[in-house]
Amino acid sequence: MRLWFRNARSPHVANRRLWDLEQSLWQWTRRDAWTLRNALEGTLILGATGSGKSSGSGRTLALAMLRAGFGGLVLTAKPDEARLWADYCREAGRSADLVTFNAQNEFRFNFLDHELQRAGSGAGLTENLVNLFATVLEVADRNTGGGSGREDEGYWKRANRQLCRNAVDALVLAKGRLTIPDLYRLVVSAPTSPEQFKSPEWKERSFCLHCLAEADKRPKSLAQQADFELVADYFMLEFPQLSDKTRSVIVSTFTSMVDVLNRGVLRELFCTSTNVQPEDAAQGRILVIDLPVKEFAEVGQFAQVLWKYAFQRTLERRSIADSPRPVFLWADEAQHFVTSYDMQFQTTCRAARVATVLLSQNYSNFVAALGGSEKGRAETDSLLANLNTKLLHANGDPVTNEWAAQLIGRSRQFLANSSSNQNPESLAMTSVGLHWPMPASSSSAGFSETYEYELQPREFSLLRTGGPANCGIVDAVLFQSGRIFQASGRTWLPVAFQQAAPNRHSKR
Repeated sequence: MRLWFRNARSPHVANRRLWDLEQSLWQWTRRDAWTLRNALEGTLILGATGSGKSSGSGRTLALAMLRAGFGGLVLTAKPDEARLWADYCREAGRSADLVTFNAQNEFRFNFLDHELQRAGSGAGLTENLVNLFATVLEVADRNTGGGSGREDEGYWKRANRQLCRNAVDALVLAKGRLTIPDLYRLVVSAPTSPEQFKSPEWKERSFCLHCLAEADKRPKSLAQQADFELVADYFMLEFPQLSDKTRSVIVSTFTSMVDVLNRGVLRELFCTSTNVQPEDAAQGRILVIDLPVKEFAEVGQFAQVLWKYAFQRTLERRSIADSPRPVFLWADEAQHFVTSYDMQFQTTCRAARVATVLLSQNYSNFVAALGGSEKGRAETDSLLANLNTKLLHANGDPVTNEWAAQLIGRSRQFLANSSSNQNPESLAMTSVGLHWPMPASSSSAGFSETYEYELQPREFSLLRTGGPANCGIVDAVLFQSGRIFQASGRTWLPVAFQQAAPNRHSKR
């Protein structure tokens, strides 16, 4: 296995049959396989806590992709997930490809510099850099209860993006590089009134004015000159003339957004150098972002959403002809990491050979994470509809079970019915031994046709959940739209997974 994989990673190997779309990654039954094509169409795994979704189907599919030579990005919610993926890589013979991104290891990723310096004609575009911040802001809004649909909410988001856009351009034009600390210094030193331009003290200490002066002196292309004029007008005319309240809200929104990246562990991991990047997954590395949400809270969530967004955009741009290796994006407790961009990404990621695997307890988790409104429900439906393989484990959530039953759908079914009527006078005469002729009793039977759920919602609450009581067997219902499974003759198939035997040497 190790020799095969080493050869597969060699730049001199161009055998595209190694990742043929019809190759089997896992056999559901002797006649039904989970192929590379199926994996690239996305996978959703739902199951209640303790249902066996991670130790059953999750573990099975993770090992299948590792053994097939996938690269990948793993987002973590629980503290033991990095160790779990180290075990997976060891079992699949992929330990040499494991990269654990945390404060204890030497790996660093300057995401702004990566976007600024990357190859491609779209490198360094201001709007792409601003979108990184917008993604973080979306998560921040979610955690603070923002995004509540106020009439002026759109204005504040546009104003914040305008500030980001001009600050990014000012730094790039002045210094040719971009860091979070410099962005923060520029914004907080921007002029707050036209009178400040007359103050020698402010001119001496304003980092914003220093950047504008340096950008003015540097040689620029015609496009850069036009950008500089917009930046100068913004910071010297428009920004100082905003009302104090409006300007303070815009600045506070920006600084609160970047503050988490401007200190502590995230500053060290994301604002220094780069020795690991999303492109490494396309070369076969398994990037585990070991900043679990349950340990690092919002800090870990911001870090992983940034990694995910950079990974998605990077893999969407790659040339499959030059880099055919499939990669996976893995997120257990996925509700912590979803953003509105995921819906867009999932519609095209198959062409980029990215296999998305999302695990969560129930449907409602995604709705709540995406805002809880009708918009959140629509975004949830859009995202989950584009995850074509669905594994539905034991669940006690009626909303999820009803959704699963509707997903599988209804079919034409026939119900038998019968009735019988006994003449009461005949019964009375018979009881006293008299058998005079009386009207006969009547009976009837028949069938009725109806459209009913193929699987009733209650069936999902009866699936086995592994553990000693079930001899380590985990049940699930597998669904794939547009496919009839040979073993069942339907679009769904009951499947079972064997949990791994407990490791006596493991602390788990």
